[in-house]
Amino acid sequence: MEEGAVGVARFLAVLDLPLGLVAIVIGLLTAIRMIPGPGTPPVPDLGLVERIAVGLCAGVAVLGLLGTLETVLLRRPDFPPLAILFALSILACGWPALAWKSRWRGAAEGGATVFIAVAAILSGFTIGFMFVPLVALMIWVCVLRLFGRFRRASDVTSSRVDSLP
Repeated sequence: MEEGAVGVARFLAVLDLPLGLVAIVIGLLTAIRMIPGPGTPPVPDLGLVERIAVGLCAGVAVLGLLGTLETVLLRRPDFPPLAILFALSILACGWPALAWKSRWRGAAEGGATVFIAVAAILSGFTIGFMFVPLVALMIWVCVLRLFGRFRRASDVTSSRVDSLP
């Protein structure tokens, strides 16, 4: 039984860097493409997948906030630059939850995808493998967000051919 858990952890650790790099690219594309212009309506809901992903990102951000507060208040450490980058990237994962009802939700989901991938890469040899499923889920949300416009555009332009007199 223990060999199975070690095998899964090794598999996720192998996926950490390549999936993280893919997530950074897709997240940046989503964040840039989904920046709302003036008068842009709120982005449509993607359903249960988006709610689960944003909820998990919010949970990671809350745990990161509690860990950062505990570290600052009780231990008074000198933060190395990579630890600060890790803490900020974990905290920024909560952006989609903060922007849930706004038109900035799509851009926030792209940014959160980038930040959770950066956190996974920075902590790759310790806890980074545990972020891999969330990174994959956020990639899925970004792909749905990016290609949702094309799918809706093709649905609107379809017309019946047999309606001619």
